[in-house]
Amino acid sequence: MLISCDVETYLRYIKDDPVRPHLFDNDALRFGNNFHVFADADIDEDTGEVVVNAMLCAVISPFVLQQEKHLQELAEELGALNGMRESLLEATGEAGLANIFTPYSLWSYRKGAGKKLVNTLLDVVPVKFPEVTHIITMSPPTKMAMDFHIGNGAVLLSPNVETINYEYKIKEGSDVILH
Repeated sequence: MLISCDVETYLRYIKDDPVRPHLFDNDALRFGNNFHVFADADIDEDTGEVVVNAMLCAVISPFVLQQEKHLQELAEELGALNGMRESLLEATGEAGLANIFTPYSLWSYRKGAGKKLVNTLLDVVPVKFPEVTHIITMSPPTKMAMDFHIGNGAVLLSPNVETINYEYKIKEGSDVILH
């Protein structure tokens, strides 16, 4: 099952992030404003407890993120960006800025769970975030990340100095339930 994570219950999993464990002075930033954390989980039939299989951190941004410092800047400047978006809407009648759903960290505790989580989110994003116009990762420049994203149907968008951006096609309509 897909879970939209809250900071109180799921902050403890952030310490396991192998991709970007060093981001932010406060890991709780991953759960605020335009930042989101999702989990793929099951319910243990014996205990009834939630068992997390994989975690994914993402942010909705008005631009393609290409460096880790952009995440920190985005966390600090979301108020200014939201103000800019409102001003553009007022002046032009259009939002004027893209809404890019950017997964920036993914890890799993069970084989295949990361792939399941990404594919489930591809179904959920258009429903939960109808304003999103693109799904573009900010991935580490590794062969493992490339094989993962290309294998899941993403296309290489932009290799950068620190990261590689892959773009996923936004799926139309879904009946996935978000917990």
